[in-house]
Parts: sequence; structure tokens; C-alpha cells
Amino acid sequence: MSRRISQSITPTTEDVTILREPFATKGGNDPVITELRRLLKDAVPTWLPKLSDDQELTRSRLDEFKAAVTLRRQIIELLPDGQARTDALAALDNADKTVAEMDSELSVGAFGG
Repeated sequence: MSRRISQSITPTTEDVTILREPFATKGGNDPVITELRRLLKDAVPTWLPKLSDDQELTRSRLDEFKAAVTLRRQIIELLPDGQARTDALAALDNADKTVAEMDSELSVGAFGG
């Protein structure tokens, strides 16, 4: 028969509280979720909700949009695989492609192309 060695530690009540704290479910009022919502909301260009097809977009607005897409993509890519993640990334890909096309057309137009 071989010997078996086991080492363990019994946490104190304070240890248990400290270990559970970062993983406590706080629902919609969780400060981390609140901060994530704020970050997502603040990344949206202020002009975007009122954008219509009779307005013109400048290069700086396209750049602002690209930055918003990049930030949102970084956050969404952290999500686990699933339909919500796939759909959100596809929507960002479409938006990114459209902005790239507009940016390209703007460049050609600016140089008399």
C-alpha cells in the first residue's frame, strides 16, 4: 500500500467572505454591470442616434465611428461563443465594412477620382 499525502486548509469566516465577494451575483445593480453599460453607452458617438440619410458624414465622424466599433468589438469578443456574440460581431462587421467603403469613397472624391 502506498502512502497518501493530503494538504488542505480550512478557511476562516473572513476568508470565505473575501473569496466569495468578487463572484457575488448582484443582478442589474452590480457595479461592474453598471460600469459596462456606461462604457458601452459612452462609446456611441453622440450624433449617431439622430443620424439620417439626409446628413453628411465627415472623415472625423467616420473615425469616431471606427473607434466606437473597435471598443465595442473588444468587449463583445470577451463573451462566450453563442448566437448573441455571433450576431453582435456580424453587425459590427457590416458597420465596419460600410464605414470602410464610405471612407474609401471620401478619399477618392477628395482627390478628384
